[in-house]
Amino acid sequence: MAKFLLLLSAFAVLLLVANASIYRAIVEVEEDSGREQSCQRQFEEQQRFRNCQRYVKQEVQRGGRYNQRQESLRECCQELQEVDRRCRCQNLEQMVRQLQQQEQIKGEEVRELYETASELPRICSISPSQGCQFQSSY
Repeated sequence: MAKFLLLLSAFAVLLLVANASIYRAIVEVEEDSGREQSCQRQFEEQQRFRNCQRYVKQEVQRGGRYNQRQESLRECCQELQEVDRRCRCQNLEQMVRQLQQQEQIKGEEVRELYETASELPRICSISPSQGCQFQSSY
């Protein structure tokens, strides 16, 4: 009888642990979905990082005078600061994809776009301070 109760107790604990794991997974998925919607909304509110687009494009295409690039960078850093820390890299990656499509950028310039955009948080001295690791393969 004691063995049976011990076995039954172990089974109940196992069931509780499994249930808690399932609940945590569901909550994490719901949080990720909500965060993605929030990031998208912030991206739209920041006009798709218009100033960051300008800066990245100037850097990659070596366009504009130094003063213009510095002004674009300052405005880009301001845009980034106004976006939730957890959304910055995701939104920068989305910005690069849009810029690539709109400007029909190909080849080596695509890699340079991603590299320049990935460094923006570090250049602006905001988190993530090490820069962004993008999902896209360029």
